[in-house]
Amino acid sequence: MSIRLMTWVWANSPYSGERLLLHLALADFANDDGVCFPSHGTLAKKARCSTGWVRQTIKQMIADSLIEIVEPAGQGRGKVGRYRLLKGDTECDLSQSLDDTVASVRSHSDASVSYVLNRHESSNTDIKFEQLWKSYPRKTAKGAARRAFDRVMRSNNAPTLDEMIAAVERYAAQFTTGKIEMTYCAHLATWLNGERWSDEITVEPEPASPQPQVSAEIRTAENLAAAFVHTRRSEADLVESVAPYSPAAQTAALALFRAMKAGTP
Repeated sequence: MSIRLMTWVWANSPYSGERLLLHLALADFANDDGVCFPSHGTLAKKARCSTGWVRQTIKQMIADSLIEIVEPAGQGRGKVGRYRLLKGDTECDLSQSLDDTVASVRSHSDASVSYVLNRHESSNTDIKFEQLWKSYPRKTAKGAARRAFDRVMRSNNAPTLDEMIAAVERYAAQFTTGKIEMTYCAHLATWLNGERWSDEITVEPEPASPQPQVSAEIRTAENLAAAFVHTRRSEADLVESVAPYSPAAQTAALALFRAMKAGTP
């Protein structure tokens, strides 16, 4: 590991996020001449990304004149390539002493503020991600979720953590209440990549309690009571007619008869 080279990367790397982590990982493996030979798998683990992404980024770093291939990877297992880290378009002198390099980075470099922020950014992002992960109802594919979260937080229109947690709570309510099975809950990575925090989730109202059904016997007794009112027959006639009915039907018929009589001129 070359402390001098890692310090130089912190101060001069044009990258941020996962690319910066990969640049630092290469410096971590390099000697003071800038030569290193980690495998893509080792770099992916250290930079917390996929091996495919490592290959793409190394191509970009070669194009940016930040690394060169000293020895290409061979065919077969264990045949890793050798790389040498370069200075790119910067003017930093790797030959100066470590103390001078650190002092220069902290007091004179335009990237000194970024240097400090980058050192704390990972920890702060970790805390935010863990809070979101704790709130999410389905704990699956945490690594993919973390990468998606980092990508979202680096975007220009990134939501705040409070906005995302509030959206997660609205989304989770569909599953925690049992309205929708948990198997239909998206992975957090999918939720983040789809910008689901901006979804408008409609909460369906609770179904109204079914109205108690009036039995056919009661309806028949009430119809009979209405007919007695219209034909101006007496209450005694109605009582005699509904005598074979149940007590509930008799009570309903008499109540309707009296109500209609009271409203009849």
